[in-house]
Amino acid sequence: MCDAQQDPSEVIDPLFGIVGASSALNATPMPRQPSNTPSASPLDVPASAILPGTATEKALLRAATKEAYKRVGLLLDAYFEDFSPAQQRRIREAVGASARPKAPKQAKAPKVPKVPKAQKEALAPRFWLPFSGETWSGRGRPPAAFLAWEGTVAHTEWKKHHPGERFPAYPA
Repeated sequence: MCDAQQDPSEVIDPLFGIVGASSALNATPMPRQPSNTPSASPLDVPASAILPGTATEKALLRAATKEAYKRVGLLLDAYFEDFSPAQQRRIREAVGASARPKAPKQAKAPKVPKVPKAQKEALAPRFWLPFSGETWSGRGRPPAAFLAWEGTVAHTEWKKHHPGERFPAYPA
């Protein structure tokens, strides 16, 4: 299809019959500096030459979509690292998949099963209530029976004889 004298950068697309620079032959990345000049496109065809609803219009639309897709891919390849992590996440969401594959995660060390804790030994009681026999080790919150006994007349009488203690000591 290509003549030996024809410039290899200009090809005739056998599917669409469009003459122009082929991006497949010129697979160089886009420049990092933006340009204000309009880019040349193989789709530069006068609008009057295309009849609406024809096969030519559909073919040009497909070709333009294909070219736009390639350009977006090149732009993402060239500038993806320049975006913030939040912008990169939004780009991935908009595309529907990760634009760049994530680095493989390092294998985690297998979890070591925890050694069961030794059962707490029963602590010897330090306090008791003589009228009910209720005992308390003195650790943690006082049981409800001890708190209820604090406001009674019996506690007030006992406190007169034991001024420095809160509850009666367990007789051991």
